[in-house]
Amino acid sequence: MTSGELGKGKGVGSFVRNLIGFGLAVLLIGGVVASVVVLRSDTGPRGGQRSYVEELDQARRQLFQGQVVYTDAATLSLEAGEPQWFEAEIRGSWRQVPSGDKAAGAPVGAQIGMTLHCSGAAVTCTRVSSERKSVLSASDKATWVWEVTAKRSGKVALALTMTAYFRDTDTVLFERSFTDHASVATASEDSESWLVAALVWVKGAVLELGLIAGALATIWGLYLAVKNRRHPAEQPEEEATPTGTTGRPPGSPPAEQRQRTPGAARAPTGHDDSTGGS
Repeated sequence: MTSGELGKGKGVGSFVRNLIGFGLAVLLIGGVVASVVVLRSDTGPRGGQRSYVEELDQARRQLFQGQVVYTDAATLSLEAGEPQWFEAEIRGSWRQVPSGDKAAGAPVGAQIGMTLHCSGAAVTCTRVSSERKSVLSASDKATWVWEVTAKRSGKVALALTMTAYFRDTDTVLFERSFTDHASVATASEDSESWLVAALVWVKGAVLELGLIAGALATIWGLYLAVKNRRHPAEQPEEEATPTGTTGRPPGSPPAEQRQRTPGAARAPTGHDDSTGGS
């Protein structure tokens, strides 16, 4: 073998060795990259999703049996235009239910939200308390209040929904609804009480008018008494007339008195006659 052939053989061997080394380096780098990708996939979105699901399951397992107490719709005595109060309470343990309320078991041990949906008879339900409250232990309790107002008579439906949330998120752990119905009365249906109220008002007005009339009569009587005391009543004009009722001239004696006049009173007249005769 010549020296030229030997040189060519060495060159080919070196190329092969370099090629093999390059291939091994590529394989090694590929393995490292694949390992990094696998690690990232374990801690990426899918890994976080698995952790999130596990936390939700754990939170649901931590819920325990409590009690929900709410107003019986039949006891609301709804009347058109008159507001009534509807209440709901979540308790961490079972307790005695007050009269006029309903109760049911419900899981607690999380942040609880309560909503009241009303329908029918143009009814509105206005919440006057916060929507979410925490009931985390057996001694905890939370209360919600709504103002229920119907604008006309008819039937209304009240749907109370209890929702247990995962921490302070909108993720729901548990949800349950309670539906009840009630009747709305009108003022015309309560005509008897309206009539009674009207009669009471009339009676009071009559009594007040009687008191006013009595006071006015008393004042008028006092006024007349004072007036008569200051100005005594004078005799009538016809009684003070000198002629009286006989038509005699003033100073003329009555007829009986003229007939009873003694003869001595007429003596001067007779004396004159005798004198003339002599």
